[in-house]
Amino acid sequence: MERYGIIDIGSNTIVLIIYIMDGNRPVPSSYQSVPLHLIDYIENGHMREEGIQKTLQVLQMYREKLRSAECTGYEAFITEPWRGIDNQHSMLERFREIVSVSALSGEEEASYDYYGSQLSWPDIHDGIAFDIGGGSTELISFRNRKITAAMSFPLGCVRLRHLPLDTEECANEIIKARSSYPPLNVKAESVIAIGGTARAFKLLCNDLYHCGSIIHADTVRELYQRLLTNEKKAADAMHRIIDPARIPVFLPGIHMMLEIIRIFDTQQLYVSDTGIREGFLMKKVLRQ
Repeated sequence: MERYGIIDIGSNTIVLIIYIMDGNRPVPSSYQSVPLHLIDYIENGHMREEGIQKTLQVLQMYREKLRSAECTGYEAFITEPWRGIDNQHSMLERFREIVSVSALSGEEEASYDYYGSQLSWPDIHDGIAFDIGGGSTELISFRNRKITAAMSFPLGCVRLRHLPLDTEECANEIIKARSSYPPLNVKAESVIAIGGTARAFKLLCNDLYHCGSIIHADTVRELYQRLLTNEKKAADAMHRIIDPARIPVFLPGIHMMLEIIRIFDTQQLYVSDTGIREGFLMKKVLRQ
């Protein structure tokens, strides 16, 4: 069986997934994540040397794992951490000495998110999707399974961690996006939720509510309040189920999710088990 490796250099973590192809569908066979919080190494628009060195160490470790796995092909991509920094080109050159790295724009990141989500929800032809990442949030509008708008704004759960939990910045960015991209300026009763924040929230919801992959908006609001008040059963479940590295950014991510739900007047979330990594693999590496 052919194996393909994808390295995701994100704001919160650097992830390696090796996939085995089952027909045209990628199936994860191994997963490793390093919680580097790369975006925290950006100061005054400059990536500090410490952040670059730590990323290089992770990339070297992952390259050895990919070679040992005898992958047919492998490639890395970087999302929000490279955007807008003054040393982006020299940083990318150093990364590319180890592995091929695609530097994704916000629109590309959002698009690959949606392509990947089609593997989980192929029968949803029209609607809205979102991905709350570490450094950014992506919003996508689609019709007849074709993207009509794809954008990203630089506010994700790692950056939100440094703001008050009830910050209005989430709502401000969503409203600005809807104003700038008319296809996003709609009500969306059902929305596809992509990415690590949504998947982690689904795990916790299923432990407490047994709701599967479709989560009602009222459940999101209720669970958020339980976590906010440190209710014992909910807090214990969170510490048991959620990766310790994600816990500091978990509530900020749910706050962004709730603002999306409120502004889009959403009633239910369809949580996707697939996203940007699978979309990148299919469209960029395999060119399906």
